[in-house]
Amino acid sequence: MDEVAKAYRGCRERITGLAQQLDERQARAAVPACPEWTVHDVIAHLSGNVADAVARRLGGAGTDERTAEQVVARRQLSLSEVLQEWNEHALVVEPRMDGAGDMARQGVADAVSHEHDIRGALSVPGARDCDAVRIGLAFAAARLVESAAGRGVSLLVQTGDGWELGPHDAEVVLTGEPFALLRAVTGRRSVEQLRALEWKGDCEIAIPAFWWGPLHPAERPIHE
Repeated sequence: MDEVAKAYRGCRERITGLAQQLDERQARAAVPACPEWTVHDVIAHLSGNVADAVARRLGGAGTDERTAEQVVARRQLSLSEVLQEWNEHALVVEPRMDGAGDMARQGVADAVSHEHDIRGALSVPGARDCDAVRIGLAFAAARLVESAAGRGVSLLVQTGDGWELGPHDAEVVLTGEPFALLRAVTGRRSVEQLRALEWKGDCEIAIPAFWWGPLHPAERPIHE
């Protein structure tokens, strides 16, 4: 099992460990980073992803409609039942992830984002420097840079320890720590919070790029 599969498995094991300690009230706690979803719903979506992969139901993957179907289909299951489904199907999916290219990296980005959504809802921060954060950031930052380019803006995203993605002569540069960048790029920060990040150049021309795929900035500030 190589780095992508190990990163995903790490997210799954950490989320499972947190979820197994929850009572019913905590499982039904609202998740600020995922409006209208509870902790149970977030885990139902994660389980739905791997269940769909095993069943080869790949049409509409990642769309709002598909994720809503995943959640609704598991609303009547207990949290322990959802966790059992996720962990069983993951044993089939994970060994194949490192040969699946960007689709698997997208899975890591989704899993690590939702891990921290759950942590935020439960006020149990942790694992902010895990390998999944960097893999997720690499996937999401590439989509952000592409989104900016599609709007005629050259954008470079970089961390303080030398990692970077985007053109070296970019007109706008965004710098930050991997965890903070991941949360910003994946819709877990408001426009006001995005403006407060470390920018070189005019951030206003780059901020529209944060609307990419199904993602967009949070409507309200999210503090973690």
